[in-house]
Amino acid sequence: MNQIVNTSQIKGAPAWERPMSGPDTSLSNRTQQDIEQWWGLVDRVIETATAMGFSKAEVARRIGMAEGTFSQWFSGKYAGRLDTQNKLVAHWLEAVEEAADITAAIPTSPAFLKMRSSMEIMETLAWAQTTADMVMITLNAGMGKTEACRHYCATRPHAYMATMSPHTKTVHGMLVELAAELDVLVHNPAKLTRAIGKRLEHSRGGTLLIIDEAQNLVDEAINQLRHFVDNYRCGVALVGNNEIYGRFAKRSDGPSYAQLKSRLGKRLKREKPRIEDLQAFINAWGVTDPECVKLLVGIGMKGGALRQIDKTMKLAKMLAIGSGSDVTVEHLRAAWKNRDVEDMV
Repeated sequence: MNQIVNTSQIKGAPAWERPMSGPDTSLSNRTQQDIEQWWGLVDRVIETATAMGFSKAEVARRIGMAEGTFSQWFSGKYAGRLDTQNKLVAHWLEAVEEAADITAAIPTSPAFLKMRSSMEIMETLAWAQTTADMVMITLNAGMGKTEACRHYCATRPHAYMATMSPHTKTVHGMLVELAAELDVLVHNPAKLTRAIGKRLEHSRGGTLLIIDEAQNLVDEAINQLRHFVDNYRCGVALVGNNEIYGRFAKRSDGPSYAQLKSRLGKRLKREKPRIEDLQAFINAWGVTDPECVKLLVGIGMKGGALRQIDKTMKLAKMLAIGSGSDVTVEHLRAAWKNRDVEDMV
């Protein structure tokens, strides 16, 4: 018990060393049991704090113990009642472990699936990258377009993805967001466009810029993306809901719209999910009972598609774990009702 152990497993995390000796056994305010408990708690504190990257000061704060008191307790030099401090430390460790158990019990979503829709998205993105063209992908919410785009970027060189929001809708706001995603360190607005363009410039195999939630962009920002395609020979994919295409379909006022329409090399549109994709996603959750599958397909056909199934399955899984059984139709119905997002299918 006296050897020094450096248990740090996280780069940059504070090192925790096991005390070389235990508390003073001659004091009358502690028993041998208190000291044995102390050794066990010290080991658990080292393991927990190292895993979470906590310093001694942070652990003391979370326990609710004065930093000096904790330092003395941990080093085995605390002269006060050991059982009192042991109890505080034990309560903290139990709370951390309970929280970890709850987190571990929360079901996780299936990994990326090569469904028909996701493969269509990947093919459209590959077209844009290899031909240095502008494409548009408009699928309704919850149909997996963002996950497919992320997977594409994770598995292809020179593919980048930026997500737009109402806060980045202007030309300048978009450029700042692109600079952050592309690691472009230029703060002069006059030089920002060129710096981003040079980063996107055509490379061997092509370069692709994916703009997710593109419907948030103003017209001038979309036209700026066309400028990148024309002048730097990179591919650009506008990804979002059908609102973005509505601008091209309903308006023709000015040369910019004519240029944008002519620059669209390909468009992928889907308003409703395919049944086969819903079934593949349900199967990935491990659900095979025909009645459960039927109910989940009905949920997936509502607004939100795969996302609705995912959220419902997570809650149903938690309910099933609580009852010690597999997911049943009753669990699914209870989960859907508990979510309170729409009438039951």
